[in-house]
This record gives sequence, C-alpha cells and structure tokens, in this order.
Amino acid sequence: MQESEFVKVIQGDESVIETILSFISRADTGIDAFVDQSRPAANLNNEQITASITAAHSRGVKLKCITEITSSNIESCKQLLEIVDELRHLDGIAGSFYVSNKECLVPVLVHERGKPASQIIFWNVKRAVKQQQYVFETLWNKAISAQQKINGIEKGELPEIIEIIRNPSAGQELAFKLIRSAKKEILVILSSVNTFMRQSRAGSGQLIVEVANSRNVSVIVLTPMDEVVRKIAKDLEKQSTNIKIRSIEPSSRSTITVLIVDRKSSLVLELKDDSRLVPAEATGNITYSTSQATVQSYVSMFESFMKLTKLYEDSQLKLNNKTDELEAMKRYLHEVLKEVDKFKQTRQ
Repeated sequence: MQESEFVKVIQGDESVIETILSFISRADTGIDAFVDQSRPAANLNNEQITASITAAHSRGVKLKCITEITSSNIESCKQLLEIVDELRHLDGIAGSFYVSNKECLVPVLVHERGKPASQIIFWNVKRAVKQQQYVFETLWNKAISAQQKINGIEKGELPEIIEIIRNPSAGQELAFKLIRSAKKEILVILSSVNTFMRQSRAGSGQLIVEVANSRNVSVIVLTPMDEVVRKIAKDLEKQSTNIKIRSIEPSSRSTITVLIVDRKSSLVLELKDDSRLVPAEATGNITYSTSQATVQSYVSMFESFMKLTKLYEDSQLKLNNKTDELEAMKRYLHEVLKEVDKFKQTRQ
C-alpha cells in the first residue's frame, strides 16, 4: 500500500535523531546531502548516524554530499570521504538539507554549533522532493571536487574559480576586499576618466594608498586622463612612492575595468553606462576569477597596455623635444635675420 503524502515538523533531540535514522534506512537508491561546514563533524560525532550511513552505503545506496571544506573541518571531511560515494566543496554554504529518492529533511533550528538540529521539517510530497533534488543537482554542478579543495588548503593554494557576479554592489565590495588582501602587487586598468572619478569618490584611491603604505604593495594604475584626473593622480602618487598612475593613450581606451591582485586573482567590470555617478549604476556584469589561465591573460593585457603607454609617453617626449628644437631654431633664425637687417642698414 502506497504511503500517503505528509509534511511533518519534528521537535526534540531524540525525535530528530529517530527521524534522521528512519530517513536514512528508508532510502533505497540515493541520499543527497547539502550541509554547512559544521555538519560533517556533527554527523560523524553521532555514532548512530554514522552507523546508519555506513549501512546504507553497504546496501548500495549512493551517497553524495556538498559542504564547505575549510582548514577547521578538513579532518572531518577526510573521514567523510571514506563513507560517502562522492564529496564536493562549495564556498559560503548557509543552511542544510537532505534529500533521498523518496523524502526530504531540512533542519530549521540548531541550538549549538556542531550539534544535531533540535527541530526539522520532514516530508515525502513527491513534487516537493523532486524540486529539492533539482536544487541539489544545480548546486552539485557548481561545486568542485573535495580532494581538489583539500589539496589546495594543504598546499596553501587558492581554488580556481570563475564566477559571474550580477550584483554591481557586491562586485564593488569584492574589489575592495581583493585590494585589502594584496600582499605584493595591484594592477589596474580603468575604462574611462569617469570610471576613475567614480572609484575616487567611492574611496578606492585612499584604500590603495593605505594598502601600498601599510604592506609595501606595488600599485600600478593605467587610466585615461584629463586635467582633473591628472591632478588627483599626482596627489595619490605623492602619498605613496609605491603608487604609479599612468595615462592610457586615448585611442586605446577600453570598455572594461580590470583589477589584478598578486597575479593570482582578477576582477573584470563591464562598463554599462559611463554617465552615471555611482559605480553600481555604471557597472554591468562582473567576472571574478582565480583561474591562472584567465588571470595570466589579463596580466598579458595589462603588460601590453603598459608597452603602449610607454611608447605613447616616449613619442610625446620626442614630439616635445622636436617642438623645443623647432622653437630654438625659430629663435636662432630670428636673431640671424635681425643681424642681417642691421648689416644692411650699415651698408646703406
């Protein structure tokens, strides 16, 4: 006889544990777990839950788990790798849920970090279960291998990420966070004079001065310039010898702003409306990456702009020198003509 559909709210530590054990034992094909960074340790510390998971695994139930792997829970995640079929990592997980082919559990109250929830929602409504399975698969496809993340933590490496940020305010906050994290070098290409002014008003200028001086970070900014920008740039350079701001040749202006930090991460902001005064209103999509292939391509782009800037500055210097030479020649010819006139006058 088919069980009728239900939605239950389970309260109390013992009732919650009993429900979790029942949920695991009733799964016959798979269990998908999406859990925050405290859950691996909490579940492994409960012998009943660990034994039930092991039993499910031994009878052929496929166990998949997504969690946030950090330096503080890495040992628990290594243990979890031994009892699940596959474990993946995803940054910034908040909240948890568990879904099988039949049912779903969602903890809603956790009184103490690392302890099982004291209240959960439990249901077997088919349509709702399928929706939760879809949510899990979407997150699963975004997550990375647990072993890759563990290796990265143990080696002190950044995970390779390529992320599209559609909230300009969040992108601006991330830009500030990356600047504050710089240890050696900050490279910037700004898309326009207005972009420079927007970032200046937002506080980017004083932030790079602070970082450049406090940690001896080298900062190079390439930007189109007018007289106002040139004045602000000179003032920033006076505040720190580690800051260099160079003018981009007008013909090489770009519609993207690029931030590269320590040649390990990049943030690329598309220019949507250059007439806006606020960065969030002027910015379109934003791409954040720690992929070395992506970051190095923007480093190469920056270096190409630097070469163009140097050629432009050299050509301007030569042009100025030629102009000075021409002016000197004009003055010399003028003096010669004056002497000729004087000579003519003495002969008359």
